[in-house]
Amino acid sequence: MRHRVCAALIEEQQILMVELHTPSRTFWTLPGGGVESGETKEQAVMREVLEETHLHVTIERQLYEISIDQGTETCFLVRRALGSSAPRLGIDPELPFDQQELRTVRFRPLKELHDDPQIARLLTLL
Repeated sequence: MRHRVCAALIEEQQILMVELHTPSRTFWTLPGGGVESGETKEQAVMREVLEETHLHVTIERQLYEISIDQGTETCFLVRRALGSSAPRLGIDPELPFDQQELRTVRFRPLKELHDDPQIARLLTLL
């Protein structure tokens, strides 16, 4: 079973997202990824945000947990830790440098994302 986590970091009616370019598609998503062996979901979400955006975050609360193909996806509402600078693009340490899928990280206006299924789910819980 592979559990996944994601982070919702919302500031001034904008949400932090990363743009991924995979071999099959390009899309925006919340920062996140797989939970490693021996790691809690809370530890995983803080690690994933740091890897992908260079931001240290604290967890406010769990927003949802849903079943996915081979496990669960748990999403947390997070806040930028005091002293954290602006987000900047990180890497996926599981992929070689020349095969990175992360392309962009930025805050996107929530009002433009109502058709995004991941964001629509979040908006019902906030």
